[in-house]
Amino acid sequence: MCAGRGKLLQGHGRMPAKKTAHTVNLSALPRTLLPSTKAAKSLPVSWDKAALRERIVYVMQLLCGRESAVNIQFLNPSDMAALNWQFRGKTESTDVLSFLPHESNLTVENGTSKGAAQHFNMGDVAVCADICAEQARRHRCTLSEEIERMVVHGLVHLLGLDHERSPAAHKVMTDLEKSIRRELRMEFGAADFCRAQERSSKAARAESRR
Repeated sequence: MCAGRGKLLQGHGRMPAKKTAHTVNLSALPRTLLPSTKAAKSLPVSWDKAALRERIVYVMQLLCGRESAVNIQFLNPSDMAALNWQFRGKTESTDVLSFLPHESNLTVENGTSKGAAQHFNMGDVAVCADICAEQARRHRCTLSEEIERMVVHGLVHLLGLDHERSPAAHKVMTDLEKSIRRELRMEFGAADFCRAQERSSKAARAESRR
């Protein structure tokens, strides 16, 4: 769990004047999404990596009061399924997984060897954009909004919260995540850091006839 409490955990209504420095290590972002049907082709995805990183840093500001670092990895469904089986004993793929750091790796260096700063290592969050895209269609929201929902969920897990422990724990975690997403919308507006380039209806009909 992150030592030091951020804005939401302290219950304050304003961000501190001096923002704590946080580091977000983003993996390579997926350039295509799996098709929604077997007949369709993969969809290209465009990303605003700076906007995504900015929003994640803001969440860390809300949750963690000391300088921290987190790794966000985007994995394909088969890799997510392998992790889900290895660590949870479940055979299917999933939308997000969180991994706390080993006790021997609780701090990481940020910066050059001369001026490196020690940051608290929050851990790793793995996200599957393909599954997020499926869920976005079901929830009738944008891909950015669904990915952000999963990233927030994963980061809250890294605080040590677990919605599967009890109904009370589920409510605490759900309420906190809703508060975080509300803060993000107030600070930056709606999430819009990635877009899948949907095919036109004419192209989709042409593919279905092949």
